[in-house]
Amino acid sequence: MVRYLVFSFFQVFTFFFCYVESCGQSILEKVIRTVHDEQLRDFDNVSGLDKQIAEYLSGLDKNTGQWTAFDYKDHKRINPSWIPVLERMRLMTLAYTHPKSVYFRDKDLYKAVSNSLYFFTSQKPLPYCDNWYIQGITRPQLLTKCLINMQLSAEGLNTETKRNLIDAICLDTALNSPGRNNPNHKYNFGANKAQIAKGWVIIGAILEDRNMLEIGVKEVYAPIQRTTGEGIQHDLSYDMHYGYLYNGSYGVDFMQSVVETAYIMKDSPYALTGEKLVLFRNFINESIFGLMRGPFIDWNILGRGISRINATKKDLSVILDKLIALDPAAGEQYRIIQRRISSLNTPWFDITPSHRHYWKTDYTVHKRPAYTFSIHAVSNRNYSQEIGNQENLMGYWGAQGTTNLQLEGNEYYNIFPIWNWARLPGTTLPDSIPLLENKAPGTGDRRGTSSFSGGVSDSLYGATAYVVENDLGTSYKKSWFMFDHTIICLGAGIKSELSVPLNTTLNQCLLGNGDVLIKKRRSKAINKFSGEKYIDDIESIWHNRVGYFFPSAQSVDLRIEERSGDWRTIRSSQENENRESKSVFQLGIQHGIKPNNASYAYILLPGIDNAEDIARFRENSAIKIVYNTENLQAVNDIELGIWQMIFYDSATNYEDENILIKTDIPSIIMLKKVGDSAYELFVSDPNQTYKKACVSVLFKKKGQFKHSEIDLPSSPYAGQSKHLSLEL
Repeated sequence: MVRYLVFSFFQVFTFFFCYVESCGQSILEKVIRTVHDEQLRDFDNVSGLDKQIAEYLSGLDKNTGQWTAFDYKDHKRINPSWIPVLERMRLMTLAYTHPKSVYFRDKDLYKAVSNSLYFFTSQKPLPYCDNWYIQGITRPQLLTKCLINMQLSAEGLNTETKRNLIDAICLDTALNSPGRNNPNHKYNFGANKAQIAKGWVIIGAILEDRNMLEIGVKEVYAPIQRTTGEGIQHDLSYDMHYGYLYNGSYGVDFMQSVVETAYIMKDSPYALTGEKLVLFRNFINESIFGLMRGPFIDWNILGRGISRINATKKDLSVILDKLIALDPAAGEQYRIIQRRISSLNTPWFDITPSHRHYWKTDYTVHKRPAYTFSIHAVSNRNYSQEIGNQENLMGYWGAQGTTNLQLEGNEYYNIFPIWNWARLPGTTLPDSIPLLENKAPGTGDRRGTSSFSGGVSDSLYGATAYVVENDLGTSYKKSWFMFDHTIICLGAGIKSELSVPLNTTLNQCLLGNGDVLIKKRRSKAINKFSGEKYIDDIESIWHNRVGYFFPSAQSVDLRIEERSGDWRTIRSSQENENRESKSVFQLGIQHGIKPNNASYAYILLPGIDNAEDIARFRENSAIKIVYNTENLQAVNDIELGIWQMIFYDSATNYEDENILIKTDIPSIIMLKKVGDSAYELFVSDPNQTYKKACVSVLFKKKGQFKHSEIDLPSSPYAGQSKHLSLEL
C-alpha cells in the first residue's frame, strides 16, 4: 500500500522532544471532531443541504457509484469535468452524519456514498488534473473530509472502500510526486506549503499517524518568517510566485491555513506561541485587515483573483472568532476589526492615520479615518498583476500605477467585468489593451520597465514615485504626495509613439448616490453634470464625497455610463454566464495622440461632504505644487511644514523662498518641520542600488547649510526610508 511506503519515510522526522501518548491521542480526536463540527456548522440550516443531496442522487447510478454526466478521465488544466464529484461526495457524507438532515443514517444514501467513493478511488489512474494544485491540495483534502465524516458515523465504511480511500489520499505524499501533496516538496513554499501542511494535520489525525500530524503542524507554522522568496516579505507585504503582490488572495489563504490549524492546536504542545505568533499577528493586522475598508479589501492586492466574483468582499468573521480565542493578547484589536467587517460599526471606526510604503512589492497605502488610498506601481524588480489559469484576461495594465480610493469600501465591488481596462484608476495608458494567450500563472507576465519605483514615509505622511520607460512606446514619470485631507497627483515627461489616444485616469468606480457636480474655471456656479463626455475649462468635480480639483487647465474626460458585462470576459474558466449591470463613474485627462513631454496635475480631496468644500479648499489651501518636470516633482504643505520631492536625477536642485535642497543620487526626500529650529529628514532610494546618499539643505532664513551623509539600507531593506534629525 502507498500509505505504508510513504509513512516509513517520514519516521526520520521529529518535531517535539517529547510526546505524551494520552495528550497526542486527544489531539488526534480533537482534530477529527473539529473538522466534522465545522462542516456541520456550515449547514446549521440543512434545507439547502438536503436539496443539494436530492439533486446529486437523481443523477447518480447508485449501483456503480458513477455520475455519468462527468468524465472521470478528463485531466485538462482548468476545470476538469470530474472536479464537482469531490464536493458532491463530501456533502453526501456530511448529510449522512448530520443529525438535522433528512438523510441522517439513510440506508440509500449510505449505499450511494460507499459506491461513489469506491468508484472514484478505483479509477486507474486516479482522476487527476494537469494543474498540480488539484491533486496536491483539493483532491486529498476533500477525500480526507469524506473519510472523517464516515468514520464518525455509526456504520463507517467497508474495509475495501476505506482502504481505497486511504490509498488515494496518500498517493501524492512522496517528495518526488508531481502531485506535490507534501509540505516539504522542493516547490512548496508560502501559502501552498501551509495549505498542504494543514491537510497533513487532518490526514495524520484520521490515520492516527502522529508523526504526519506533527510534520503538518510544523510546516503550517514554518512560513511564519520574513523571507526574500515566496511568503511574508521584510516589509510585511506578501509575495507569491516570486515577484507578485498577493496580500489579498494568497496572503489570505495563508492566514486561513495558519488560523485554522492554530485554533485546533491551542492549549496543546502544538500551539502557536512566541515570536511566530507576534510576527503572524503583526502581518495580518497590518497587511491583511489593515488593507480592508469594512468587509472590502483593496483590489490592488488580489492578483489574478480580481476576476473572481465577489473577490473584493471578504467574510472573515469566523477567522476573527478563532483569532480572538487563540491570541487573547490581541483580542480587543480583533473585536474592533470584526465590528468593522460585520458592519456593526462604520468602515472608519477606530481607524488610526498611517502611511506605509512596501518597498519590496512596490505598493503604498495611505490611511485616514475618512478614506483609504493605495498605489501599486511596479518596478523592474517585480511583476505586474498576474494573468493565468484563464483568469484576469484583461489585466495587462494592472500595477501600472493603479490606485484604489475607498471611503465606504464598496466603490469597486464587482465592477471588473464592466471596467474599461485601458482606463484603470491612477494610470496613464494608451487606449488599447494587449491580450496574452492563456498560460500558467507566474510565467510570461509583464515586469516594470524601470528600477525607479519607490516611496518615502515617516509612517504618517509620504510620497511615492513611478517611472515608465518605453512600455509599448509610452514613457512618463508620475508621483503622489499624500497628506491628511489631500493627495496631489503629478505626471510629467509624458510621451507616446502610438497612434492611439493616451489618457490619465483619475478614477473609474461605481456611480455613487447623489448628483455629480462640476465647476468651471470661469464661473462661480456649481452645476449638475448634464451628460457631455468632454469638458473644457473644468476647475473641479465632486462625486460620492470625493473632490477632484484641477489647479490648471486640463482636457477633462468625464463619463457616467450604464454598463453591462459578463464575468467570462475576464475569467474564461467561469463556466456559466454571470452578468453585471451597473452605473459607472469614469474621470480622466486626455493627452491626445503621440503627446511629447505632456504633463498633468490634479488633487484628490477624499471625504468632503459637498462641492462647496472644494471651492473653500482652493481659497484656503496651504498646498503648493513647486515643481512638475521630468527631473523634479515636488510639493510643499505650508501648514504642516512638510516638503516632499522626487529627484529623478542628482543634477537638479529643489529651491523655493525658504530652502534649497541638493542630493547626490536620484532619491525621494521628505523634510518635516517639527520645531522652531528642528527638522526631520527622510530619504529613500527608489532604485534600490545606492549605499549612501549625501543630502544638503540650505535654510535661507537661518543662512545655514546642513550636509548629511546617510547610510542607506541594503537588501532586503533596500528602498526603506532612512531618517535623521536636523537641529539648527
